[in-house]
Amino acid sequence: MNGTVIARMEGDESTIEVIEYPSLNLTRRPDLAAIAYYAQQMGVRLRQLRITLTGGGASIEPGMLQFSYGSIRTNTTAGGAWGFVKRYVQKRFNNESIFRTTFQGTGVIYTEPTFDHYLLTRIAPGEEAIVDDGRYVASEIGIDNDLAFKKSISSVLLSKDEVVRTRITGKGWCVVQSPIAASDVLRIDLHDEELRVDGDIVLLRKGQLVQQVGNATAAVAGLVTSGEGLVNVFRGTGQIWLAPAEHGYEQLIDLLQSAGMPYGPRTPSKPRPRRTLEDLIS
Repeated sequence: MNGTVIARMEGDESTIEVIEYPSLNLTRRPDLAAIAYYAQQMGVRLRQLRITLTGGGASIEPGMLQFSYGSIRTNTTAGGAWGFVKRYVQKRFNNESIFRTTFQGTGVIYTEPTFDHYLLTRIAPGEEAIVDDGRYVASEIGIDNDLAFKKSISSVLLSKDEVVRTRITGKGWCVVQSPIAASDVLRIDLHDEELRVDGDIVLLRKGQLVQQVGNATAAVAGLVTSGEGLVNVFRGTGQIWLAPAEHGYEQLIDLLQSAGMPYGPRTPSKPRPRRTLEDLIS
C-alpha cells in the first residue's frame, strides 16, 4: 500500500510530510466489505506523518511513534524540574501529555497511521499560535507550547468555548490535529480588522489578535430583531483558520445515525483520541 504525500513543510535540518493512503485493504475481513466500500466512497483515508531529520530534531506526542530508522537519538523529557511542573499543570487543564518524545540526528520517523486530518503551520520568531487543547501533535525542535487563558472577562463568562487553550511559540514547523480536511479549512487574514464568529469553528489563530465576546449586530434593536445572539469577536492583525463546514458534517452524521446507518459514534469537534482502523470497524 503506497502512500501519497499530501502536505509538506521544510524546517531547519528537518522535513515534515503528511502521507495519505488511497485505499482501505480489508481483504482479511470479507464480512466488513460493505463498511470498507462505503468508507472508501466517503473519502475515508489512512494518514500518517513522516519526519525526515538531516541533523535537526523534532518532538511528537507520546504513543505516536510507529518506527524510525537512521542515526537518531531519542529522549523523553518534561524539560527539567520547572518543565515537569509546567507540563503537569498543562495536563490538569488539557489533554496533552506531561512528557515529550524528542528525536535528534539523521534519519526518518513514521507515526502511527490514523484517520485524523493534520494541518501544517509555520511559527515565526516572536509569533504565537493558539489552538484548542489536545490538538498539538508534533513540532520541530525550537517550538514550545504552554497554556493560553482567555484574558477578557466577557470571553470567560459569556463564551461557550474552552477557557484554556494551547499556545504554541518558538520557531519552526508545527502539526495540529483537525476535525476536517485541510482543503475545507478557510484561512482569513486580518489587518487591524475585526472578525465575528458564531460558534466554535476556529481551529487556529496566529498573530496579534484579541478575543472577546460581543453582539452579532451593533445595535441592541438589531440584536433583538435579527435573532442572532452573542458571538466571538477577534480584533487585530493576524490569521484565523476556520472550519465552516464542520457543523454541516455533524448534522449529516446525526441524520445518518437517526436513520440507523452503522457509522459508529459521531465524530466530535473537540479533540479526541487518534482513530485507528479498529475504531472504524468496531
